[in-house]
Amino acid sequence: MTADVKNMDNMLLIPAGCVVTEKHINILNAWGITEVQVESGGTAEVSGDILEQLPPETLEQTRKELSTIFWEPIDKNPVQAETFNLVLRRKARQIIGPPAHPHDPEY
Repeated sequence: MTADVKNMDNMLLIPAGCVVTEKHINILNAWGITEVQVESGGTAEVSGDILEQLPPETLEQTRKELSTIFWEPIDKNPVQAETFNLVLRRKARQIIGPPAHPHDPEY
């Protein structure tokens, strides 16, 4: 981040200088923040999407199981769709297990 990210009450959510992680993206989504100022570190690191780390059949089964807890079809309501996506990612992290190192972006 090249600038502090604050909510509408001027509360600091993410300080400038942070390396953006999935946790930061979840915070931004929760507060409805769609744009932030970032700077490229010069080299791209590919951490991989947590959902891509699951075998396709496990991902599909997990999607089916989680879809039963939502009242409306997730494709009809953008809030439910985003909530479903967050729940799915959290479940994927539970299935895969903790990262090998606490400084891993998925930690």
